[in-house]
Formats: sequence, C-alpha cells, structure tokens
Amino acid sequence: MEKDINKGYFKDNITKKNPTIFDVGTFDGSDCLDFLDLFDNPNIYAFEADKRSVEIFKKYVQDRPIQLIETALSNVDGEIEFYQSESETRRHTRYDYEKTWSASGSVKKPENHLSVFPDIQFKLNKVKSTKLDTWIKDKNIDIIDIMWVDVNGGEEEFLKGGKTTINEKVDYLYIEFNGVDDRKLYEDCYTANQIKQTLPNFEELGIFNFMGNFGNILLRNKDL
Repeated sequence: MEKDINKGYFKDNITKKNPTIFDVGTFDGSDCLDFLDLFDNPNIYAFEADKRSVEIFKKYVQDRPIQLIETALSNVDGEIEFYQSESETRRHTRYDYEKTWSASGSVKKPENHLSVFPDIQFKLNKVKSTKLDTWIKDKNIDIIDIMWVDVNGGEEEFLKGGKTTINEKVDYLYIEFNGVDDRKLYEDCYTANQIKQTLPNFEELGIFNFMGNFGNILLRNKDL
C-alpha cells in the first residue's frame, strides 16, 4: 500500500490563511474537520448526496463553519440514479456505533466491488445532482486551492461536469481512482491514467493509499 497523504503538505505549500477547499463526497465530514484544524480561516464547501451521510455530517460537524451542499457533483443537472451502499458488518471508522454504511455509494454500477468487498451490498436509488460548472456560476469564487474528491467510481462524471472550473480555478486536485487495468470496482470507472489524460494541464505529484484496485492521485494545475 502506498503511504497515506499528509494534509500538512497543503499547509506547507499554500501560504493563504483562508484557502478555499471543496470536499466532494464528504461522507461524515472528517476531512473537512482536518482542514478546519489545519488552516486559520479556511473557506470549506462540503458536497454530499446520500441522505444518511448528510445526517452523520450534521451530527458531528454541528455548527462549525463548513458549508454543506446536499447534492452530488456529476455531469447532470437534475436527478440521477445512485447505487446506495449498505453492510451488515461494516461501520463508520470514527463513529463505529452508527448503524449504517454509506461510504461506498456511487453513480456507477458496482462491478468488481462486489467480489473485492463481498460484505457490502448496493441498492439503486435516486439523488440530486449538479454539475460543478453550473453550481459555481453565481458564486464569488476565483480559486479553489484544494479540490478533495471521493466519489467512488464517479470520477468521470465529476470531471465532465466540472471541466471548465477544474481547468481554470483548481490549484491542487486530490481525487480517488477506482480502476486499475481491467480491475474496476465500478463499471467503466476511470483509472489514474484516464484522469490524467482528461486533465493534461495538471501534473502528477503522487499516488496514495493504493490498494491494488483503487487509490488516490494528487495533481497540481500547471497553469495556476
């Protein structure tokens, strides 16, 4: 397994006291809380479509200064199909007494995920969706210093719906990939190479948490 990313890297390389950070697929908000502790006065936007994760987020983030937007970020403005995850055995890492498992839901249909993680099941549901490019149009946001993305196989849809914003406004992009060669956790999900091919003006800074079938890639915009 590749090493875990140290969020202190961003503190060392971003001189702003109030960077703008997007946490896409925020789940329980734990990454948001890490960034809130890391910077003096960050502007944090958290995006989450699964109502169960939203409830957990609100329970533990409470009134901390983080803006929660209850939508998926994909290539559709409207309602989309969503494969909602559940497990009889798995529980949230930080809050192991929560009686649900909403950490693996995706806009993509599960494929090898069913054999790699046989204790996780999926149920087809529908959730609200917004393109990043649409959402940001009326917002006064010039630069997104950190785009932290965990959308469980929906990387293609996220990138297509936010292509202009990502290329013009995003400095650091930390994004999960769920496909390696022909081992894809979700149907037709992007590999790390496909993500890089989609973003030719970004340079690769590292691969993290690589587990054979999935991992995370850190990229930086060469034009900013």
